[in-house]
Amino acid sequence: MRFFEPVETTGFVLRPADSGTTVDCGFTPGAVAVAPEGEAVWGALAFEGGDVAGVRFWVAPERRGKHLAAAMLRAASPVIFDAGARRLEARPPVRDLAAIRAALRAGFRPDGGISRGAAWDGTEALTLGLLPGDGTGPSPRVLPDLPGGNLTDGVIALRPLAPDDFESHLRHRSSPDVFAGAALPLPPSEAEAREVCEWRAAVDWLRGRSALMVIDDGSGYQGTIGLYDVARIVGTGMIGYDLRASVRGRGYATRAVNLVRRWAFREVGLDRVWAGTDLHNTASQAVLRRAGFRLEGVERGGLPTLGGRRRDTLVWAVLSSD
Repeated sequence: MRFFEPVETTGFVLRPADSGTTVDCGFTPGAVAVAPEGEAVWGALAFEGGDVAGVRFWVAPERRGKHLAAAMLRAASPVIFDAGARRLEARPPVRDLAAIRAALRAGFRPDGGISRGAAWDGTEALTLGLLPGDGTGPSPRVLPDLPGGNLTDGVIALRPLAPDDFESHLRHRSSPDVFAGAALPLPPSEAEAREVCEWRAAVDWLRGRSALMVIDDGSGYQGTIGLYDVARIVGTGMIGYDLRASVRGRGYATRAVNLVRRWAFREVGLDRVWAGTDLHNTASQAVLRRAGFRLEGVERGGLPTLGGRRRDTLVWAVLSSD
């Protein structure tokens, strides 16, 4: 699939890549973005397929951080749809968060899940699609980025889990008193913890599944809190949290729950946030009470056990109108 006429924008010209075009982008480009004046190649695109057209994109290192990839995709999409495509599909590697964000800015939506071996580098891919009626972006986000990159009350700060948190996260989640409170009371493997820190937490945030954050009191990782099972159509989400034993009793958990609760209501747009606790976890129950949650009842057999039997949990919730 090729362009027959250049597409001119205020920032660049998108034109067919001829046989003499040399671009070190890792693929054969079908179109290149060049400077409005001159021949400098700033970016490249490649398309394949018919009704469902796959797209791959690249931006020159010196032009990155300027949202050029999203602009190229926006400029090219009408041409591809006019040529007969009914869907554009991008499959960036899950570890390439910049490429995922670029596709989202261009209006692509994460509607295809994570596919093994489907990325343009042969690794896991997040599949994003664009239809003719979706507009020029950005794609609506279920879970927005944190304002300023974090949530803080002056005592603690919450920030997204990051690759540099791997060792702290693995050590923390491998503590018996922490994983005992997990949905499935088992420690993570090293590979699972690395995957969560390196890409899964970030990708799940971008696709609107969950928002996993580090609790930081100024001296580093002290635990995590997350907003999970977000269902915008009914306006609900679940909070889960854990703290290092050495900082318990300082009110950090209550502060973290309050920060996430306010963000969920004001920024995410939820109406109800709920949490579950073990019947005997009185410390976690006290945290929820202090954060304004009300006990709603017992969920029979709410969670599994390693022995095969299911265990009851207490259900707590707070409404935006409370």
